[in-house]
Amino acid sequence: MTRERLRVGIVSIIVGFAACSVAHAQSGSGPALDSGVKYDWLAEGADLRLDYGWGRQDNGGGGGNGDAEERVGSTGDETGTDPRDFSSKLMPYYRFDELKNGVKSHSLVLFGMYALSAEMAITYEVPLKYVDYEDAIPKSFGGPLSGAPLPVGPSLPGFGTGGSDFDPDGDEFGLGDANFRFFYKPKSWGRSFDAPFGPKPKLTTSWMFGAEVTVPTHTDDVLGDDVVVLSPMVVFVVDTPTMGFFAMMNFFDFGVYRDNDEKYVQRYRGRWFLMQPLSKPGPELLDGLYLLPEFQPIYDFHENHFSFWVGPEFGKILSPGRIAYVKPGWGVDPEGGDREFTFEVGFRFFF
Repeated sequence: MTRERLRVGIVSIIVGFAACSVAHAQSGSGPALDSGVKYDWLAEGADLRLDYGWGRQDNGGGGGNGDAEERVGSTGDETGTDPRDFSSKLMPYYRFDELKNGVKSHSLVLFGMYALSAEMAITYEVPLKYVDYEDAIPKSFGGPLSGAPLPVGPSLPGFGTGGSDFDPDGDEFGLGDANFRFFYKPKSWGRSFDAPFGPKPKLTTSWMFGAEVTVPTHTDDVLGDDVVVLSPMVVFVVDTPTMGFFAMMNFFDFGVYRDNDEKYVQRYRGRWFLMQPLSKPGPELLDGLYLLPEFQPIYDFHENHFSFWVGPEFGKILSPGRIAYVKPGWGVDPEGGDREFTFEVGFRFFF
C-alpha cells in the first residue's frame, strides 16, 4: 500500500507540473507561440546573434527571438538543449536501450521543466517502460529464474535487479522510476569575456548547483530499483566562439534509502555536451539544424566499475518553440549491464 501511494503521489506531482506549464502558456502570462514579426529570422539589419537565433546577449540575458526574451528564465536558447535556459517546456521522448547482457528496454518518457524564476527551475521525468530480459537469462538454467536477480551490471541506473518472480515470458511492462532535478543558477557566478575569434563578440560562463532525486515508483522490480537516490549536482557551461556551447553536468549518486536486498549506490555520472549549430533558424528544410554530441562517463565506486557512452544528437527547429531530434548512442567497450546501443527520438515544446 505504501508503494502504491508513493507511486500515485509522485506521478500526480509530475502531471501537475506538466499541467501548470500548459496552463501558464494558455493563460496569457507567457509569450504567445505565434511570434509573427518578432521571429523574423532574416530581418534586414538584425543583430548577428539575434539573426542566427542561437546566441545569448552579452549580459547573459535573452538572445534568439523575442519569444525567448519574454520567457521566464530564458537565455535565448532555441533548441532546448542549453542547461542555462530556465524556461518552462515539455520534452517527451522515446528511447530504446540494449544492454551488453541482452536486456532490451523501450521507454516512453514524460519529461519537462518548470521555471520557478530566472535563477531556479525544476525538471520532472517519469517513464513508461517495456523490458525484454529473456535473452539475459542464462540458458543453462532453462529459462527465467523465479526469485533470482537479473544479470544487470552496476553502471546503469534505472534497470531493476530486485528478486521478485519474473514473467515466464521474460518481459515486463509498467511504470519506471520517477526523477526530479532542482537547479539553482546564481547570477554572481556568471562571467563574460571577449571571444578569441568567430561571430560572437562576447562569450559567457555559468555555474549551476542543485540535486537530482530518483524515487522508486516502478510497478515491477525489473522496471526500476528499490532505492531512493540523492544526487548532488554541479554544472558548468561556457559559450563557444562558433555560436554553440560546452556543458559539463556532474552528478554524485548516493543511495539514501534501499531495501535490504538492493545494491549499494555510490557512483559518479557525467553528462558532457558540445552543442554546435549547423545552420541558422529559418523556414527552409535545411534551416535550424544543430549537432549535440553527448558523452557519459560513469564510475561506480562500490563495484569499482567504469563505463563510457557517447550519443550524437541531431536536431532541427521546426518552428518557434518546436524542436525535433534523433539521438543514436553506443557504449564504448561495454561489459555486462553496460549500454551497448541506444536510440532516442523526441520533441521539445516551449511555453
